[in-house]
Amino acid sequence: MRHFARATELALCLLVMLSTCSGPPGQSASISGIVTASNPALGPTVQPTITPAASGAGVAPSPALEVPAPPLSGVTAPATSGQLPPAILDRAVQMDTYLSGLVQQNTFSGAVLVAYQGHVLLSRGYGMANREQALPAAASTRFRLASVTKPLTALGVLRLVAQGQVQLDAPICTYFDPCPAAWQPLTVANLLHHTSGLPDYTDFPDYPNVEQLPATSEQVVARFRDMPLAFPPGAGYDYCNSNFVLLSLIIERVTGKHYADYMRDEIFAPLGMGDTGLDPGDFSPLGGTRGYAGGVLDIPANVSNLYGAGNLYSTVEDLYKLAVALDAGTLLPADLTAQMTTPGDGRYGLGWMIEQRGPNRLIFHPGSISGVASWFGRYPDAGLTIIVLSNDYYANVYGIADSLAAQIFN
Repeated sequence: MRHFARATELALCLLVMLSTCSGPPGQSASISGIVTASNPALGPTVQPTITPAASGAGVAPSPALEVPAPPLSGVTAPATSGQLPPAILDRAVQMDTYLSGLVQQNTFSGAVLVAYQGHVLLSRGYGMANREQALPAAASTRFRLASVTKPLTALGVLRLVAQGQVQLDAPICTYFDPCPAAWQPLTVANLLHHTSGLPDYTDFPDYPNVEQLPATSEQVVARFRDMPLAFPPGAGYDYCNSNFVLLSLIIERVTGKHYADYMRDEIFAPLGMGDTGLDPGDFSPLGGTRGYAGGVLDIPANVSNLYGAGNLYSTVEDLYKLAVALDAGTLLPADLTAQMTTPGDGRYGLGWMIEQRGPNRLIFHPGSISGVASWFGRYPDAGLTIIVLSNDYYANVYGIADSLAAQIFN
């Protein structure tokens, strides 16, 4: 369920060149892997907030696009050698100093990557991936992505659109049999735009009772499949995890593959994203990374309850490979990429949020669940990519990302 109080708290934080809002006291501090304290006590329940909501009105379904998808082979990150203006290099040092300061203040742990015009200015870990085991975070550390999963799921669906196997304006009942009567008017585009009117099952009062338990995708869908729509499709915008659960199942219905296998074969493996995949819910692929809420362990949410909406893991290095492919235009045809990155109501495109920050266009997605705060953003016209993955629910990834961008655009 969403926490508007938390959104308000984050909005009050200073966003540029200042520290993030502090969580509860008692959190362990570490700089360059030196641990000064730890508290292994299990913290109070913090209900998942997958990402902040926004308000708006309807979005018309996008037209279908049937063109061959381009190959992904050979897409690699650009070399980081070459010359940058000394002022930009100085700012890279300032970024590292800024982030190290947040570790000292007990307000951040995780990994950050900043790339500008083909040069990786910063790519490293800060603080602890696992405080109890004194495991430092690194650029190669795997973190849960929370709702940064959504744009990846959207890319998986849009690859099928580009191949002519899925149509954006097709009724979703094309892919579901049997299909509830309430779903009859819904289209694939409605799911991608969050204009379906489906109820968000993570907002249901009983969700805290199941979020730590394993669940199949069928069990997740059963929680909302017989519920009425909140509004007619296209008549409103409501950020909803149910939409992306159904999108992941559309991938499975069309391809005959498990969602995780399709994403690996279609996107992750061709791009060399060997540290990206599906967390079955028990942290097992994360190499020891655990989630915190300030100074204590957060509740161990089982992300099998967030199928296609929040159950992937990755590293800042892997996500940068995806960013390079997006910038190179090798993932989708140009016209479909334009649809994906055109904001509809709620500033949401097809799986991405889009904002205009002064003269710079920002395409991004945040994420937040218990023990996770994530942010993946690109300023494509300026050639700037910022990726922030944290294993602290209270980390102000919005403020961190804005501060890092400000140091480039100063």
